This record gives sequence, structure tokens and C-alpha cells, in this order.
Amino acid sequence: PPLELLRQYQDFRGFYDRDKFFWKVVQDAVICAACAPPGGGRNPVTPRLLRHFNTFCIPSPNESSLKLIFEAIVGGFLNDFPAPVKQCAEGIVAASIEIYRRMSTDLLPTPAKSHYVFNLRDLSKCIQGVLQADSGIIR
Repeated sequence: PPLELLRQYQDFRGFYDRDKFFWKVVQDAVICAACAPPGGGRNPVTPRLLRHFNTFCIPSPNESSLKLIFEAIVGGFLNDFPAPVKQCAEGIVAASIEIYRRMSTDLLPTPAKSHYVFNLRDLSKCIQGVLQADSGIIR
């Protein structure tokens, strides 16, 4: 497995070349990794690999933090639009966050029906779609 190759590098600072039968030393390399909790197709990371890393957990932002972040983004983008459109920024963000919240709580995967696991990237992509609006067309 690919994670075992990373563990081998961390333990021995190199890899064994199975074609030419010699040890390849890797120098001056830094590994920075990120992962999500196991589930939805993700496997747990073994303790043999985790022992080489400093781990910390970043909790998911709460709803008020999401609103603050995305209202700033959408509000800044809508500055070039007419006043009635600018006033929609809060409603657009609130509706997007509500849809995201409902999808991530109501559409959970089950063993019989595994499907996509919704995350913050989906909300971000939704907002990016809003940012494709053209101020010359929307009045």
C-alpha cells in the first residue's frame, strides 16, 4: 500500500529498488499530510505511520463562522452589482449553508446505499458557482 511506502521512507530514509536491486536514499524531503476520519471509502491510518507525525484535529466550523466567512466573500464580490443584488448576499449564503447542513445530516451513507459524503468543499463549490455571476447581466 502507498502509506507503507511513506512509512518505509520515514523509518529508513529511502526505498529499495526491486528492479535494479539497490537501496535508494532520499535526502532533504519533508512530508506534510492531511487526512479525514475513516469512513466513506477512507481507511484508517496505521499507528506505525502516525507515530512519525505530529497530529492535531481541526473541528468543523460552526454555522455562524461559515456565515461570516462566506458572507464576506459573496458580499465583496457583489460590490460591483446594483444595490438590490448586493442585499441578496446574506440570503444567498444562508440558503447555501442551510442546504449544505440538511444534505450532510439527512443524506448519510448506509451499508445498503453508500453514496457521496458531503463536506465543506461542496458548500465552497456552491459559493464559487455564485461568484461566476456577471454584473453586466444581473440587474
